[in-house]
Amino acid sequence: MKKDLVNVDEDYIYARVIESLADSLLAIDLFQGGHTRNGAGKAFVAVKSLISALVVKFRDNLVEMAKQENEKEWIKKKGHTAPTHSLKSLGMYFEKIGIDVYLLIEIALDLHDYQYNGFDPDFSPYKDKEQVKNDIIKVVTQVHGLINKYFVENRETMEINEKLKNNLEKFVKEQDQEGSPR
Repeated sequence: MKKDLVNVDEDYIYARVIESLADSLLAIDLFQGGHTRNGAGKAFVAVKSLISALVVKFRDNLVEMAKQENEKEWIKKKGHTAPTHSLKSLGMYFEKIGIDVYLLIEIALDLHDYQYNGFDPDFSPYKDKEQVKNDIIKVVTQVHGLINKYFVENRETMEINEKLKNNLEKFVKEQDQEGSPR
């Protein structure tokens, strides 16, 4: 008899949202500390966690939108894991139900590539740290906005999201003072 190893419910959503917020905060801190590749990796994981929470929250909508039975079953049983190789497909599903995360996923996947390949011209979409910083800002800004829109339902989430907002504003302000383009 098959048994679910994870109880995917409101507590799961809450855990993924907290994880997304924490990883967004770490992305900023690590980048500012000179650990650009680790910061990029945390921004990527923040998006994966957010997508996982969104899949659970909107599972019924996603299942209803899916055309084939195997897609419906995958969403029900595995979609919450938001596997890296399926993020683009999930982004397309979300767009069909009115949640615009496809570009966010594209940028997160670029940051994931950079985390592993650095500035290698054969593998990296980035040429310098400013481009990476710009995309980390975009990702963290969108993560903050999506969490604010869909998940700020309790005090702890609100407090962490507010801290993220403040750290993000400082990070952007520093970039603006450096004269870097966004």
